[in-house]
Amino acid sequence: MEVENAPNGSVSVSVGPQDRRCRYWAKVVRAEQDLPLPSEVSGAGNIESPYLQRGDEELLPGDVLFEGEANHHSKDRGWSYWVQFVDSAGACVMYRSGFSAQKAAAKAQGMATALLAGSGDVAGAVRVAHALRAGLNLPGAV
Repeated sequence: MEVENAPNGSVSVSVGPQDRRCRYWAKVVRAEQDLPLPSEVSGAGNIESPYLQRGDEELLPGDVLFEGEANHHSKDRGWSYWVQFVDSAGACVMYRSGFSAQKAAAKAQGMATALLAGSGDVAGAVRVAHALRAGLNLPGAV
C-alpha cells in the first residue's frame, strides 16, 4: 500500500495484498459516485464498484479506496480492512479496521443517524468514507 502524491492533486497507490499468499480485494468509489448506506453493507459485494486488479491506481480528490485482506498466515484469523481517502488538497489519509473510534467521533460531530447504523468492518469502512467526504475530523489515521 505505497502512496505517492502527484503535483495535480492525484495520488498514485499500489493496490495489492501485504502478504501475496492471502485473499485480497480492493475497490475504488470515485468522487462522483454515491457511497452505499453503511446499514446496507455486509461485505465488499455491496459496494457498487468493480474489483481492482493488482497494480497501480490513480486516486483523485474525493475518491475512496477500500481494501480487505485475509489474516490467513497469522494467529489473528479473520480479515483486515483499510480505507484511503484523498481530500480536496490532494492529501491521502488511511484508516485501518477497528473503526469504533471513528464512529464515536463522527457521532460527536453530528453525523446523520442513518449513516451511524450498520455493523461490521466493511460497513464501518463505508461509514468512515461518508464522514471523510462530509469533512469530519476523524482520529486514528495511519
